[in-house]
Amino acid sequence: MTEAQQVEFLEHLRNGMRRGAAAYAMGLTRMEVADFIAEDGNEDFEKAVLDAEGEAHEHVEEAIWQAAVSGSVAAARLWLSLKKKPESNMPVLYEEPGDDDDELEAIARLTTE
Repeated sequence: MTEAQQVEFLEHLRNGMRRGAAAYAMGLTRMEVADFIAEDGNEDFEKAVLDAEGEAHEHVEEAIWQAAVSGSVAAARLWLSLKKKPESNMPVLYEEPGDDDDELEAIARLTTE
């Protein structure tokens, strides 16, 4: 991958695209990108990929957090389940059958705005 392609790929990842979708958007295959990342000498790019993916995750987590502290019970449940530590005794909260999914749909829309 050229330097310009690397920059474009990282920008796609920061905007929430998965690796395969970002590769496809650039006219590359998922395996071409995976092979490039795995090549010796591309460790810095691999770290940049992980950082860009982490940044995208943080944007989604921030939207969920904002919805949770604004009173969305569904967002609060989701936030707590995301932050639950494996050794925690805190119960995992699930929606009851028949619960309205409007709040979860609203959270999904927040991440695209």
